[in-house]
Amino acid sequence: MRVSSLQIFQNGVRNIQTGQTNIANLQNQISTGKKLISPADDPVAAAQILKLQRELTTTQTYNENITVSERRLSLEEQTLQQIQNASDRVRELAIQANNGALTDADRKGIAGEIREMQTFIQGLMNTRDAQGEYLFAGAKGKTQPFSNDGSGVYAYNGDDETRLIQVGPEVFTQSTDSGRDIFQTIQVAAANVQAPAPAGYSVSVSEPEVFRNYVNSNGRSDLTLEVVAGTNPGDPATYTLLDSDGNPVKGTSGNNLSGTVPDGLAPVTLDLSLEIGLSFAVTPPAGGSGTTDDLVFTPDVPRRNILTSIENLIVSLEAGGTADEVNQAVTTALDELEQGQEGIISAQTQMGGRLSTLENQRTINEDFEIFTKAALSNLEDLDYAEAISAFSFQEVALQAAQQTFARVNNLTLFNFL
Repeated sequence: MRVSSLQIFQNGVRNIQTGQTNIANLQNQISTGKKLISPADDPVAAAQILKLQRELTTTQTYNENITVSERRLSLEEQTLQQIQNASDRVRELAIQANNGALTDADRKGIAGEIREMQTFIQGLMNTRDAQGEYLFAGAKGKTQPFSNDGSGVYAYNGDDETRLIQVGPEVFTQSTDSGRDIFQTIQVAAANVQAPAPAGYSVSVSEPEVFRNYVNSNGRSDLTLEVVAGTNPGDPATYTLLDSDGNPVKGTSGNNLSGTVPDGLAPVTLDLSLEIGLSFAVTPPAGGSGTTDDLVFTPDVPRRNILTSIENLIVSLEAGGTADEVNQAVTTALDELEQGQEGIISAQTQMGGRLSTLENQRTINEDFEIFTKAALSNLEDLDYAEAISAFSFQEVALQAAQQTFARVNNLTLFNFL
């Protein structure tokens, strides 16, 4: 085969250019530390690298969400603990105010300190997070959750919705809390008499906890205290407590709440405290009259928050009154404060569980991140020892190509003419 001088020249140039290109590529790899300079170097590996980078970015976003959630939950937890401490102080002051040796002026002074604690608690319940959103407003983060409506009742202005934040591929955690669920937990025992009520009849809640248990178990349907006159003059009246369907109500003992009305000057007390938590004032019809009196009332346990309970205590202490009236006000306040604290403790327990979940998920995310980075490194990171060895080889090859080209380039007949 005949080889022309032009072919020799072109091959020599091509070999030198190839060697320079290989060295340039190796230089880029060594300077960047990456095996792939462009997707064309290895399309399959490039696609896998892009996929792993997306997964790594997503996992890092999950961890950022965890950090935000942990920061908010920690603030909520700290705030709830401060509210607990302030509530304990209110309880101490309420017990102090129940001292029979105190004057009305003394109790007004205590009421003033309780007012300060109430303002402090309200501020805590309206705490904002780092983004300026209220902690306990549910999904209405820009709405102040608790405010006084002007009548001494502190209303909740948020909602019951909660927002979820994703912290893992299939894991979501609650990022907001409803103040109604945490603070609007005080059940106020109430038996609302329906008009017209028989003369000399009334009902009062004497054992709130027993009454609340009954309502929570049986609902808020109307109840009727039916009092029937004795058959003959002088015979005692009888009573039966009926539900909305006309059936006898069963108490905590499991027995029907019925019996004979006790003797005594009207009105007499019908004490069903241990059975249903209620006491009745009854003026029974005379025996032989054939009269039946029906006292219809609606049991209810409306909910209020700790601020309203404290307000009622303050009003009672500022108004003064007899020792029995003060004792009743303090007893009611202590019962409601205890309920409020139980709601807060329940919320703290839930937050602790959520913080534990976030911590576990962060560990899972970090493990996945380590695995992903290792896989990514295998695909794109350069083996410097191998690259430098290849660079040295290509350098020698280029030098050889240049030297041989220079010598072959001089092999021409014109040199012998």
